[in-house]
Amino acid sequence: MEEISRLEEKEGSEEREDLKEKERLERKSRQEEQKGLGEENERARQEGSKEQGLYKSKFRLTGCLGAKILAFILLLAGIGAGILSGLVLIGAWEGNMYTTGEKVAVTELLSSRIHDAVEYARYCVEIGRMDVIEADLAGGNLDLALLDLEGGNKGEEKVIWGTYSGYSAAYTRDVLVRFPGGEESEDIFLNGTKLDRDKWYTFRAYVNPDLPAEDEVKLLVQAGRLVYELRYACIGGLLGSFFLCLLCLIFLLCGAGHRNDREGIVPSVVNCIHLDLLTGIYVLAMVFLLYIVMALWEQSGADYFVIMMALITFAAMALTGISVLYLTELAIRMKLGGWWRHTLIYVVLRGCCRIIRFLFRGMFMLIREIPLVHTVVLAYLGLCILEFMGCMFFLEAEGMVLWAMEKVVLLVVLLYVSMLCRRLLEGSRAMAQGQEDYTVNTRGMFGAFREHGENLNSLSQGISKAVAERMKSEHLKTELITNVSHDLKTPLTSIINYADLICQEQTENPRIGEYAEVLLRQSRRLKKLLEDLVEASKATTGNLEVNLEPCEAGVILSQAVGEYQQRMEEKDLKLIVNQPEEPVQILADGRHLWRVFDNLLNNVCKYAQENSRVYLSVEQKEGQVLIIFRNMSKYVLNIPAQELEERFVRGDKSRHMDGNGLGLSIAGSLMELQQGKMEIVIDGDLFKVILRFGQL
Repeated sequence: MEEISRLEEKEGSEEREDLKEKERLERKSRQEEQKGLGEENERARQEGSKEQGLYKSKFRLTGCLGAKILAFILLLAGIGAGILSGLVLIGAWEGNMYTTGEKVAVTELLSSRIHDAVEYARYCVEIGRMDVIEADLAGGNLDLALLDLEGGNKGEEKVIWGTYSGYSAAYTRDVLVRFPGGEESEDIFLNGTKLDRDKWYTFRAYVNPDLPAEDEVKLLVQAGRLVYELRYACIGGLLGSFFLCLLCLIFLLCGAGHRNDREGIVPSVVNCIHLDLLTGIYVLAMVFLLYIVMALWEQSGADYFVIMMALITFAAMALTGISVLYLTELAIRMKLGGWWRHTLIYVVLRGCCRIIRFLFRGMFMLIREIPLVHTVVLAYLGLCILEFMGCMFFLEAEGMVLWAMEKVVLLVVLLYVSMLCRRLLEGSRAMAQGQEDYTVNTRGMFGAFREHGENLNSLSQGISKAVAERMKSEHLKTELITNVSHDLKTPLTSIINYADLICQEQTENPRIGEYAEVLLRQSRRLKKLLEDLVEASKATTGNLEVNLEPCEAGVILSQAVGEYQQRMEEKDLKLIVNQPEEPVQILADGRHLWRVFDNLLNNVCKYAQENSRVYLSVEQKEGQVLIIFRNMSKYVLNIPAQELEERFVRGDKSRHMDGNGLGLSIAGSLMELQQGKMEIVIDGDLFKVILRFGQL
């Protein structure tokens, strides 16, 4: 009695530990499920808000549209200021304003206009129309006087002609001129003075300091004074414009593709245009604008100095704007990655590569389909044609005969070698297809060919021997399992019967009945294990009788579901069955197919998570019938799917649940006997079994 009490206490403690372990695992699985549902809900909420445009991210200056517009405007303003500063700097440098005074610099700036006026005055002197030049200079800021520096008394200057009225000129400049002419030309008289053709005279230009007229002279004087005043400030302006433009450009490139209401890099509206095509459009636009500016500059004179400065500044700002937009688009595509895939050149090259690959693949497939001997003959004939064309130009008649004899001998040798290779190829192909008794005919072979053929024959004999030994081992294993199972069934049946009788007896000690119930339950479990083990062995070795006939998969599945409906309701499992409206015919054995469904549904009842849904569906895809079982596992499935198909492998690592790990193995073996296939898929806690049958 004490021994029985100790056994009872030990069994009770084991059962209590099993119950505690079960409760702990269930509590852990519920926590993980709730955590997963919470994360899934949060992820779905964020995705939904993104789809509705309600996503709010942290404010970034690089993603602010207003900041980008301001930076773009500042960039254009900096370019304009830089162009103006550069023009002032160029004008000051060309006018030597950094080494001379203002008067000399402005006079140098007026030199072109003064020379034009002097040339026109000289022409008027030659034709005797001084009234024209006087009318042209009247009321202007520029006056001229023709002087003879050696014609006056005591070597003083002699004024021959002039419009200068004696005011204190702001700027003066002397220009030497001559009045050439031939022997037949008439003498030139001006104000009673005869002009000597071989003598140099001086035209002196005077600029009125009051600048009363609005003409080109006044504009040039004002521009010269302004440039002289800004000759040093333009250097600072140019440097400041450069750094401002650089900072704005860096900001625009860094912010390219960023938006505060979107995550990641956002493509632009021109993302659909290929990058190289967009580059070509950009280059054409740049060339066109530069051509327009150069054409206008060539057709314009000094009268349009201010207009040209404004035009150049506007053109530079336009070019800068186009360049910034192009660089921004280039930066976006660089950030998105794989920019070369969005070029027209890449698309064309990829298409050409695909065409070339298709042609080569087709050629190789064509050559592969041609038998080996024919392939050798074709290659040989092609080589002979090429050699013949070469020999026609370099060999005489005797050489052509020797060449032909050599080719005949070579053809015979090649045909013989190709026939030997064909024998070896057929032998290896037969062995690869499972023909264990195939023997390569080595008659007529020599050298390495004969050795290779004998090796293939030895390999075939070794494979046949290994297969025979394995089949014998499997047969002995099956017989051992079957015999041991039968030998164990007899005493096990007696144990079950006597335990049942003890349970039915009325005894004063209630513990005897409890012991008998435990003994009866464990005995029946052992009997079920032996039956499953025998069936698994028979199914694996193919010792079961299989009668394949057309069956309606939906009907058998519905019958199996009906058997397990009550057990699933007890575990709060909601069963959802999806079947096509029309009957689905498959070729299977009804008894074995029932056993497959029974094992899978029994597996669902044991290992499915309580208060969850179980999905059973029958589908038709690509000429196959798929019967799919889906359920959520109550245990963490940290095991490969292929391992679950092996014997005695269970998803319950603690092994405190009923089951022996043979159900899925038996189901897989029965599916192979019915020319079907069973596939297990594990995705997290989702357990899915797919049964594949051929459709009738």
